[in-house]
Amino acid sequence: MRLMVREEDIYRLMDQRDQSLCCTGFCFAATVVSIYFLMQGLSWERIYFLAVSGIGSILLSWHTWKENRRIMEAGCCYMELDGESLAVYQPEQDGRYESCRLFYNEVEKIVEGSRKGIPEFYVVVCPDQDRESFILLDDEEQARQIFCVRSLGYGDREFKKFYRRLRWEATGDI
Repeated sequence: MRLMVREEDIYRLMDQRDQSLCCTGFCFAATVVSIYFLMQGLSWERIYFLAVSGIGSILLSWHTWKENRRIMEAGCCYMELDGESLAVYQPEQDGRYESCRLFYNEVEKIVEGSRKGIPEFYVVVCPDQDRESFILLDDEEQARQIFCVRSLGYGDREFKKFYRRLRWEATGDI
């Protein structure tokens, strides 16, 4: 079973980014207009309008940048279950990617995440030094035993189905 982001999900993210970019343009235009009016004369209303439109354009620019980054990250990520292991490739932070291949016979437990609104689960592997399973951050192997798998653009239903299938394959229960 392989789970990748669908084209429809990418297009939905692109539409959200375009809407955010359009709102950023309107806020920036309002900032320019408020600067023009402020040059005509000083008043509290004009200063307030400049502050609100300026802060709004900065926040919307930051939001657009984050959405653009989500599109880039979601395009190359995947989760895969084969007959004997789990393979995941997902973004971590600061443009870095983490990946893993965790073999079912080395999995100690699988725990569903508890953060509200963020579908995720944790896979704990045994601390054995001779294990075949590995966790990478970029291309550097990590010594940790816990790997967090996050839903990054996957549908909630598909992610839950993947989670249940993994629990069945690795531990034999749902």
